[in-house]
Amino acid sequence: MNNGRILPVSEQSSALFIGVDSFTSLENLPAVRQNLSTLGSLFSNEVWNLGPTRCEELLNPSSMRVVDEAIFRHARAASDTLLLYYAGHGVLDLQGRLHLAMPDSDPQAVHSTAFPYDWMRMGLAASSARRCIVVLDCCFSARAMGLQSAGASMAHLAEVDGTYVLAAAAENAFALAPPGEAYTAFTGALVSVLSNGIAAAPELLDLDTVFRGVQSSLRRQGHPEPQCLSRNHVGGMAFARNAAYAAGEEEYSIQEAIEEVHRGRSLSETIQVVADQAVRGLGYQVAAVNLVMADGDLTVAAISGSKAAEKTVAGRVGPREAWERILATGSAWGNLVFVSHSDEQLLNSVPQWYSAESGISFEKGVWHPMDRLFAPLYASDDQLQGVLSVDRPRNGRRPGAWGCEALQMYASQAAIAISNARLRSNMQRAMVRLEREQQTLRNNEESFRQAFEYAPSGMAVAEMGGNHHGRLLRINDALCRLLGRPAAAMRRYSLADLVHPDDFGTLLRTSAEGGRAKLRLARRDGSYVWVSLRNSVVADTTDGPRYLLTHVDELYS
Repeated sequence: MNNGRILPVSEQSSALFIGVDSFTSLENLPAVRQNLSTLGSLFSNEVWNLGPTRCEELLNPSSMRVVDEAIFRHARAASDTLLLYYAGHGVLDLQGRLHLAMPDSDPQAVHSTAFPYDWMRMGLAASSARRCIVVLDCCFSARAMGLQSAGASMAHLAEVDGTYVLAAAAENAFALAPPGEAYTAFTGALVSVLSNGIAAAPELLDLDTVFRGVQSSLRRQGHPEPQCLSRNHVGGMAFARNAAYAAGEEEYSIQEAIEEVHRGRSLSETIQVVADQAVRGLGYQVAAVNLVMADGDLTVAAISGSKAAEKTVAGRVGPREAWERILATGSAWGNLVFVSHSDEQLLNSVPQWYSAESGISFEKGVWHPMDRLFAPLYASDDQLQGVLSVDRPRNGRRPGAWGCEALQMYASQAAIAISNARLRSNMQRAMVRLEREQQTLRNNEESFRQAFEYAPSGMAVAEMGGNHHGRLLRINDALCRLLGRPAAAMRRYSLADLVHPDDFGTLLRTSAEGGRAKLRLARRDGSYVWVSLRNSVVADTTDGPRYLLTHVDELYS
């Protein structure tokens, strides 16, 4: 199961801490050394228990290549969670793109002496880790969130799906390294949250909660505010145990369970949380979500509370007809459907688990191991999205009026959360498709530009129709050289303005599509040159033919 409420798997995760505290052309940052030492120790041991082989500290790297190789080494090693951290100076090149300063970085030559953040992003894209976390403690670090330039889009990060970026400063702001402090301001707040925890927070702190804790700490001290950006709702993943949590102190309510399912997540994580919160907030020991798939059948998409049940039914499919029969013929408890152990044959065609317990009681009101309670999950348009199945109430009894009302309320909100998650998922896929289509268009335009500009023969693009029919819009270098005219001057003419008067009729008789002609064109010095002219039409996808592409080759006698 894809469970966002468990910590990263140590054997499948990796962390790289990069830091630079000594510079030749920039101010030294002595606190960075302690940043790396403390974070490396925390993640090697109590936070993720990575050990020395999966947790590396890279202080004052000797070259950008060393950094690049380390990033890709850890990216390849991680299949569950990858963490990349940098502390030092953030510097910008002439285009405003973020670079991570190295010991010998020169602010006057950023592009050649500092490590481009885009290289780090390429390492993330190459990793098979399902969750990637980037922590940047440097100036301008929020530019890593896709804001590298004014025209950039937040969808730029879609190509590095499942990424969470935690930045010490906004895209135009400086990070703070207070003189004499053991840590930089941002990393000091992060270390405090990881070491001391957050009061009144759950046992496991997700990334969003850690961020809010760091943000609150920095605000209280009047320091620059950090920034964060999550792709595919990685912010809901469990990141560290809460050192301030005491077992038994937390009273969990139905309202908290509902709030939890509405936290923005991917579809798979939302479904898992729906099952988890039914166990945690509603008092059942086992819960499962059966999700309606594209073909109409229902698959067991999430299980919580029982490893045995998960092993037995996870991923199995039940026919839509069988589920509709259960919902139609089971005992209606309000909007819920109860199937007693005496009617268990109703469940034969859908995936089920069985709790073979000793001491089965047939006393009235006592929950039997073969009893099942189902909560249909309907979208706002009354379309069935799935069925929430619960089993084994903790008190051992069938739920009363309040228990049924709570489950109905929870199921209604869970259906909304799943519907919203599906909508977000569809929108994200649409955004990715749009970005790919736009990239393909940009690539095609660039290919045409290069073919046009560097063609050995003359080429021109002219307007078709309208008030400026025939006006030259683009002229390549070869045609400019042939006629001895600069491109700026050529754009004031049409080919009709340049043709020899005796050849004007020939030009008019030459068709736009596939037309060929031999005629004379005027050079800048007043002479004429014989050329072979070939026309083709460049069609606009929406408005039909709009541009005339003309190839011009000199004829030699």
